[in-house]
Amino acid sequence: MPIVWGGSLLLPRRWQNAWLLLLSLLLYAWGGVSYTAVLLWTIVFNYGIGRCVNGRHGGLWLALGVVVNLGVLAYFKYTTFAVAEANQLLQLVAIPPFELPRIALPLGISFYTFQAISYLADTYRGTTPPQRNVFRLGLYVSFFPQLIAGPIVRYQDLNQQIAQRRMSWEQTAEGLQRFLIGLAKKVLIANTLAVPVEEIFALDFTQMDAFTAWAGVLLYAGQLYFDFSGYSDMAIGLGLLFGFRLPENFRFPYASRDIRDFWRRWHITLGAWFRDYLYLPLGGSRGGRWRTVRNLLLVFLATGVWHGAAWAFVAWGLWHGLFIVLERQPWWRLRGIPYAFVVVLLGWVLFRTESLALAGDYYRAMAGGNAQTVAFEWAFYWSRELTVVSLVAILLAWPWAEWLPWRPRFRPGNGWEVLRITGLLLLFLLSTNALVNNSLNPFIYFRF
Repeated sequence: MPIVWGGSLLLPRRWQNAWLLLLSLLLYAWGGVSYTAVLLWTIVFNYGIGRCVNGRHGGLWLALGVVVNLGVLAYFKYTTFAVAEANQLLQLVAIPPFELPRIALPLGISFYTFQAISYLADTYRGTTPPQRNVFRLGLYVSFFPQLIAGPIVRYQDLNQQIAQRRMSWEQTAEGLQRFLIGLAKKVLIANTLAVPVEEIFALDFTQMDAFTAWAGVLLYAGQLYFDFSGYSDMAIGLGLLFGFRLPENFRFPYASRDIRDFWRRWHITLGAWFRDYLYLPLGGSRGGRWRTVRNLLLVFLATGVWHGAAWAFVAWGLWHGLFIVLERQPWWRLRGIPYAFVVVLLGWVLFRTESLALAGDYYRAMAGGNAQTVAFEWAFYWSRELTVVSLVAILLAWPWAEWLPWRPRFRPGNGWEVLRITGLLLLFLLSTNALVNNSLNPFIYFRF
């Protein structure tokens, strides 16, 4: 990190983007050189298409770019799933199955594919001019802080920053603080919650008691939020170090009062992407009630498919789409944080099990439907550390300051600065210690 940041600081401005592009490609290649060929192809292909989309037959060029980008994503992400489903159908008619292909999923392909489509769409609409410098487009697609796990940055939000960004000590200080907070959320909270989550979801759901089932999905909800929001905070913090201000991706999603509000707070950049590049082009809420319902369900079907190649992800997307459709009806009365939280929790079961059959067994356990149960050894897994982390997770997951009748004001001063910096250093030391000593460090969003 000192080499990457220091080199960018010391180089003349005209070389800073090239330096970041080089380092982004090298860091990506560290995860697999063959993946880098796909990333480089994405940059070059979309650069060429982008030069054509705002000219003659621009709509056809845009359609070609979108189809090819999505085709590449579908090949790497969904081919194995499609062949497996086809084999199940072939077994019904006694036809020999196809051999399952062994296709490695390139890291972050869902994220940078959507960013490439954003560039083509923004250029076609005239929101931004086509990028004539392939290296600047390459930096937009491959910028390492958010390449693997988001947030999804639209081209119109980053175009001017690539050309005119400035590095400053104020942004550096802000970025380091944001990065350390994100690191602590991921390493100290998400990884600690992951230990009992892994054990609970490895149990036989047909013999699980209701308390364990509810506790498991509650702990998973905390793990998922602090894992993904922690990565987003780290990406935003790293961006600030280099003069980029990336968009926010989370805003206390578990404080939502309905599912529409949840998607304004959870993975904000993904929701905004689907709104601007799918929902509105389909017609949005124009054209009557049934077209609005169709458009909403299509958007959330696509959201589920984007997250993974399994029927459980399809069901998860449609689960959210169904409640958003219901909430738009004048007769629907359910609102409030408990309602939205329970709906989201039930959806996380599909998200975590990735199987409709397993999700069904888990729901049965949550409802207390198992006649014979095996008690979970809570005393073995529940420690003082897990108790403290769980309480901290509850406190940090809710916007307490927004709900207080008065808001505490911290006046800048030497005492406050010393306390803040001491706290950040303590978080850094605790996070480093956890990374060194703990073997469990799951990366939930790598598969997306």
